[in-house]
Amino acid sequence: MPSLTPLLANFSAQELQQLASFGDSRTFQPGDVVIRQGDDNDHLYLVLKGRLEVFQDVEGPDLSVAVLEAGDSLGEVSVFDPGPASALVKSVAESEVWLITRDSLDNLFAANPKVAYRLVSRIATCLSKRLRQMNDRFADMANR
Repeated sequence: MPSLTPLLANFSAQELQQLASFGDSRTFQPGDVVIRQGDDNDHLYLVLKGRLEVFQDVEGPDLSVAVLEAGDSLGEVSVFDPGPASALVKSVAESEVWLITRDSLDNLFAANPKVAYRLVSRIATCLSKRLRQMNDRFADMANR
């Protein structure tokens, strides 16, 4: 698994190999649904190649809210708080993602706490940055 994502930056080749053994790689064709909004989800996804588009179900046609490419991640919240997915995610090009479930992450903690801690720490940092960005957007909207 190449270190394309900031979540995996500075992991050694051996650590990446160990991480890969606890997850699963999947390929999606254009139009394939990766995550269906409302379906239960407990996966963290890392986009290894291709492009995914994220949609929110609103009144009328689905609203495109993001395009994810190699190096991006999604599902970070779901790996800690499994539940219904908050968005529809579709592949818009031939794509490959690596995913790890909550149970597999627990197994990784048992096998190699250091590697698991580093991954979880990076996920927390990613989520914190996204929360700050959302707070900034909310403040900008409130100040208009």
